[in-house]
Amino acid sequence: MALSSIFGITIDSDGARELLNCPEVAAAVRAAAQRVADTATAQGHRVTDGEALPVEVISEPPTDRVSATVAIQHAAGVGMEARHGVLKRAAEANGFEVTGLEPGDE
Repeated sequence: MALSSIFGITIDSDGARELLNCPEVAAAVRAAAQRVADTATAQGHRVTDGEALPVEVISEPPTDRVSATVAIQHAAGVGMEARHGVLKRAAEANGFEVTGLEPGDE
């Protein structure tokens, strides 16, 4: 059953697409991703050679909406996330809910 038949609403798909791709939303998404990256970096984790754990914001190729990824592009990244939850903690500290990382999360 369609939402419109339940709630009497109609989604303006073209308008939603335009909103999800507008420059203001793109700037907000990038700013949020940068805050998460900055929070992760501020945790002070270091890789084996003593350098700071490299946390980066990566702009994604265009899809149906603006997006950004915060990543640790280093061999130690997976281990750091598994052991310390670097990115998960940083995201949660910035008000994001992180799911799908624990067994049974969907």
